[in-house]
Amino acid sequence: MDYAGYEMTVFSNIEERLAELKMPGRLKFYAETALKQAGARLNVVWIPGSSKVVDRELITAQNPTSDDEFGRQFLAMLVDRALAVTR
Repeated sequence: MDYAGYEMTVFSNIEERLAELKMPGRLKFYAETALKQAGARLNVVWIPGSSKVVDRELITAQNPTSDDEFGRQFLAMLVDRALAVTR
């Protein structure tokens, strides 16, 4: 699926660079840069746990500190879709 034009969030380039310090090698690309180049509209924030984005059927969260809200949004979407199928 083509997500050009979608608003989303992902690990920021800075977060990726910090994670690389703990890795034995380097990443081949950074997701933030690659998604921007593919036409995504990125929403990256500096406050841990505050970045989640819902755009149409796509739910994204910036990093593990955003997982609670991501999970709530994901479950809500599953329930909505299940209810729509049963109607």
